[in-house]
Amino acid sequence: MKIQTSLKYLFVSQTRLKIINVLFYSPQEIFYVRQLVRLVDEEINSVRRELENLKKAGLINFEWRGNRLYYWANQGSPLFTNLLTIANQNSGLGLKLQAKNENLGNLKLVFYTYNFLINNKKNVDDIDIIIVGDISFNEIENYIQQEEKIRGHEINYMVMDKNEFVLRKQKRDQFIIDFFLNCPIAIIGDLKEAINF
Repeated sequence: MKIQTSLKYLFVSQTRLKIINVLFYSPQEIFYVRQLVRLVDEEINSVRRELENLKKAGLINFEWRGNRLYYWANQGSPLFTNLLTIANQNSGLGLKLQAKNENLGNLKLVFYTYNFLINNKKNVDDIDIIIVGDISFNEIENYIQQEEKIRGHEINYMVMDKNEFVLRKQKRDQFIIDFFLNCPIAIIGDLKEAINF
C-alpha cells in the first residue's frame, strides 16, 4: 500500500495532513495562515482549526509578528523526526520516488540524512541521499535536479544497484560507513533491509 493511501486512513483530516506535509517538509521555514491556505488549497477556517489542533498537540510553534501569526514545525516535539519522515515520504522527491514511475526502474532503498531532511547542509562533501536499485540514472538525475530547485542547494547522492551496495558494505566503503553512522532516515525500505542485503 502506498504511503499516501495509508496516511489518508491514519489522519482523520486531510487538511491536517497537508499542513504537516508543508510545515515538516520545510522545517526551517515559517508560514502565515493565508500562505498555508494557498499551499494546501483548503478553506481558511479548516486551516485555522487544524493549526489550532497541531498547536494543542505541541507539534508546531507559533508567534505574532506585527499583525500576522506565523507557524513552523516544533523541532522539540518528540514526534518531530517521525513527522519529518512522513512529510518527506509524502512530498517532493520522496513522493516522486514512491510513485514507482515505469521509466525509473526497480527501486529498493532510499535513505536521506537527517541534515538533508531538515535542509541543513553542514558539509558540501557529505552524501545526502543513497538510492539502491536497478534504476534509470537519467530519471533519478531529473528528479534530483527538481528537488535541488525546491531546496535551493546542490544535493550529493549515490545511486547503485543491490550488488554494488552489498560489495561496498562488505569492503567497508568509507562513504557508506560515514553515511550510515549519521543515522539516516528510510524514505523507501528500512534500515533492517539495508543491513540484511
